[in-house]
Amino acid sequence: DVSHAEAADLVTRFVDSAAVMDIAGTGAALDEIFARGSYEAIVDDLLMPALIAMGQAWVDGRVDVAAEHAASAAVHRRLSALYEAAGTVAEPLVVIGLPPGSRHELGALAFAVALRRKGVGVLYLGPDVPVASWVHVIEQNRARVAIMSVVQDVDRVSALEVAEALRDIGGSPALAVGGGSSDWAGAQEAGMVVLPGRINEAAAVAARLANGTMTSS
Repeated sequence: DVSHAEAADLVTRFVDSAAVMDIAGTGAALDEIFARGSYEAIVDDLLMPALIAMGQAWVDGRVDVAAEHAASAAVHRRLSALYEAAGTVAEPLVVIGLPPGSRHELGALAFAVALRRKGVGVLYLGPDVPVASWVHVIEQNRARVAIMSVVQDVDRVSALEVAEALRDIGGSPALAVGGGSSDWAGAQEAGMVVLPGRINEAAAVAARLANGTMTSS
């Protein structure tokens, strides 16, 4: 286990390296984060706090946009490698992506990795997926579950538009939503399961949805 002090130090090193565009330092901090245990052991207590701290540093003006993009790209490369390494299932049971206009995808990708590592068939769509594309991919793959990441309050309207379109599909999939701005009354009224905030817990709920041991109502 990593102590609180060690975790705080790793997160600080990651953000401080990114702030001065120290690419090697940023990569080294990330590699140490991923080396501290299994993916399940580090994703909620090291990786996500590092991403949250990076976002806050950007909001506070301590990290330039270019620096934030470079650090995010480094995280994206590592998560993409883990996603591929987790293997595939013949039929994707769960489709994961972001609603139209939403581009903050690292949390969704981290979640997709966690769910795939549970042996669930996952198709990750990425950011800014149009409503018609959500409908198309669900119909083409006959997925059982559609999960959207709602990171900011402004994303809620487009998420509801996706949910409404998917409900109109014959044999419509179970709908779920996760992310920092996902827990609002409109999501539940639209019949979406609101996933827990921690990625490991959210992946466990999503796996039950995919396996049909839990309903979306």
